[in-house]
Amino acid sequence: MDRPLPSLRASLDDFLAQLATLHYRHAAGLSPDLPLRELYEDSPEIASPEAFAAATEAVPKAQAKGDLLGVRRLRLLRDFIATQVEESLAAPEAEAVAQLEARARLPVDDQTLSFGEALGQLPHEPNRGRRALLESATGGFLWDNRGRYGTRREASFRVTERLRAPSYVALREDVSGIDLNKLAEAAQETLRLTEDAYRDVLGYVLKKVEPTLRPLPSGNARRHDLQAATQAPWMSGFFKREDELPAVIRWLGEWGFHPAAQGRIRIDDEERPGKASRPFTVSVRIPGEVRLVLQRRGGMDALGSLLHEYGHALHHAHVKEELPLELRRLGDASVTEAFATLFERLLTEEEWLKRYLRLPSATARDVTRLAAFQGLTVLRRHCAKLPYELSLHTRGPSPERAEEYADAQRRALFVEPHPGFFLFDVDPQLYVTRYLRGWALEARLTAQLTGRFNEDWWRNPAAGRWLQGLFGRGGTDDAEALATEISAKELALPEAGARLVALLDR
Repeated sequence: MDRPLPSLRASLDDFLAQLATLHYRHAAGLSPDLPLRELYEDSPEIASPEAFAAATEAVPKAQAKGDLLGVRRLRLLRDFIATQVEESLAAPEAEAVAQLEARARLPVDDQTLSFGEALGQLPHEPNRGRRALLESATGGFLWDNRGRYGTRREASFRVTERLRAPSYVALREDVSGIDLNKLAEAAQETLRLTEDAYRDVLGYVLKKVEPTLRPLPSGNARRHDLQAATQAPWMSGFFKREDELPAVIRWLGEWGFHPAAQGRIRIDDEERPGKASRPFTVSVRIPGEVRLVLQRRGGMDALGSLLHEYGHALHHAHVKEELPLELRRLGDASVTEAFATLFERLLTEEEWLKRYLRLPSATARDVTRLAAFQGLTVLRRHCAKLPYELSLHTRGPSPERAEEYADAQRRALFVEPHPGFFLFDVDPQLYVTRYLRGWALEARLTAQLTGRFNEDWWRNPAAGRWLQGLFGRGGTDDAEALATEISAKELALPEAGARLVALLDR
């Protein structure tokens, strides 16, 4: 390949549109298959070690010229290429896993459920005995097929060889610019600082689900009990299926956002078999074609997920079309995770809940604390995942890693996990780091919005315009640069934990 970077840039936008469409069709229940191999075979320039080398060689040249924007574009390309080399190597196993999950039929009680149905039902099942059966069925399926999932994870070792990196962890640190040891230390500090507040509320919510439940080490609560508790089923009457999307649309309209971004956001809320139980966003073209996919569900968690995905969708739909390709299409995913979490955290805003869901004051106050606990649970789970995933990508999948996963989750959440999830509960390319940094950035965004536009920033059109300005920049800034710009301080993950603890205590 004589000119790998021009060739890659020429096909990047169309490739990402095709890739997004494949993932959309599969997760939306339109296709049981995920034909990734053919896409990568048709686009060899996308996963090219030669393009990675060319981008690497071009960075110091751009730095010598003082071309900071050029350096940013090249670094985004390096991260993108490294990711696509790994994904191309993993494509056969990713296809096989997608087919395996789509075709699996799991016996639960007197029913036979698909893998997706069993996973989707598990957190919402009110009967503890049946929840245990669902967890056993899904965890057992994953354990029985750990070889297939393990082969997918081993693509990290193959990409390391292909790109001549000293290790996978070193490769990801190089292309992302994230100091992984520093982040892992921050994650451990966050776990330490938030433990007492988390445990105080954990005992309360477990009892709300089942009066006899107690957390570890003195009790026998399991992960499925915590999943049920964070759904806050005793609050379900206040979060009706038919009310949630209209409430979000009404809020956005009053705030000054067009809910469909003038047609750039397409909502797929059609009921169909095989559709993912949780909402998700797929950006086929940025900013022109963003798909928000959901199943209409009731409940506090469903509303939080809808708000989260709307944050992603509005971010991508407001990226400036005239930006260079890399800045429009690529970026530090921590930034979009921060915007999504900013929207999701509206569940911790008592006045928002009263205005748009018409909740009574006492109920709204309870919801804010439950939403903060839910956020803290997710934060602690991911803080525990980071050191485990660093170990997984260093040592490879094995039964020892399953116990390491279970032990880390046990110590973080004080409930007993199923070890079968040790390879399923892993996002590629150490995406856990993007979540953690995104939550740290969200804390800074919220502080800035509150300081500039008061506590009800979410109804101030000037705050909406300020956010749209950040949305429009696409991938121009990484999370660190954006945090420094708006707050004059570096990211600090423990501050994200402290923010949630403060919400629990108010």
